[in-house]
Amino acid sequence: MIVTKYLYFRYEDATPGSLTRLRAFNVDREKLARVAVKYNLHRYLRHKKPLLEDQILKFAKDIEKYPLHSRHLLETPKTLADIVESTIGALYTDCDSFETVCKVVKPLLEPIIPLDKLENHPVTELNEMCQKKNLKLKFDDNTWEVDKTVRVFIKDHLVGHGHHLVKKDIAKNCAAQNALDKFSHTFPQI
Repeated sequence: MIVTKYLYFRYEDATPGSLTRLRAFNVDREKLARVAVKYNLHRYLRHKKPLLEDQILKFAKDIEKYPLHSRHLLETPKTLADIVESTIGALYTDCDSFETVCKVVKPLLEPIIPLDKLENHPVTELNEMCQKKNLKLKFDDNTWEVDKTVRVFIKDHLVGHGHHLVKKDIAKNCAAQNALDKFSHTFPQI
């Protein structure tokens, strides 16, 4: 609600669709997890899960490559986002004032991703590009269980691949980004 209110008044002329996408990127799991890392909230988490600790450290390192958002190319530990959500909920429960919560939380969420920096999800961007150019697009995850790889074919040509050991959707996002990065070399005439 805090981000929605801020964005609504900040971008009064934006379309409802743009505002919805902008809000989604500013309050999704990755954005909230970034807040937890930025303020070292994860250090106060008591757990006995070495794997979680490794995931958090990897996430903290990986976000350095993406200053605002990775567009779903990174595995984001849900626990980090949960810490921030529960902290906001506890703050509201304690003070019972939406305005106070806004004053405290908005600076925590900085930087807010602005409308001019909003990018499409890699799969969406690749789909739209192929539709505009009337190109047949296919994601192949048939070998996922074997090699943890998703492949992208355009016009029956392998143009990209993505790999992730745990999550197929992240592998698919990486494959789409890989195909987007190679698109102009693969199809220079288009």
